[in-house]
Amino acid sequence: MGRAAVGRDDHAGRRRPADQLRHLVLPGLILAFVTAGPFTRYVRGGLVDELGADYVRTAEAKGASRARVVLRHALRNALIPLITVVMYQIPQMLAGAVVIEQVFAWPGMGQLAVSSIGQHDYPVIVGFALYVAVLVLLCNLIADVLYAVVDPRVSLR
Repeated sequence: MGRAAVGRDDHAGRRRPADQLRHLVLPGLILAFVTAGPFTRYVRGGLVDELGADYVRTAEAKGASRARVVLRHALRNALIPLITVVMYQIPQMLAGAVVIEQVFAWPGMGQLAVSSIGQHDYPVIVGFALYVAVLVLLCNLIADVLYAVVDPRVSLR
């Protein structure tokens, strides 16, 4: 047994948290890069639209700094489409995690779902589908609440 393998496990045979975090870097970066493109595109598109609006020119004419105008006025309104995209991407990231688990041979829900499909384990497949459906509904609810937080014109009544 090599010296590198000795220090990674604690006395009960479990992986140490620092070692687990080190192994999360590459899969986390892959999931982040896949979703970062649409997020930046929506923020940029929303900001371009909002920076040409009348209220932005009014805020600049009143003497507000460019950073204040962008952060307080334009970005707040540009976040509304981004909230929609982010909440739509969360269940898709779960599907991406299934692929990541297969590529990196990680035990997890994705690997359980794939092996259950291969073994025709229908209760597990239905449970996973139910989990995904609840996640989609929960993300939609969170998006609606965030709309009311970001946009004062939207109320929760």
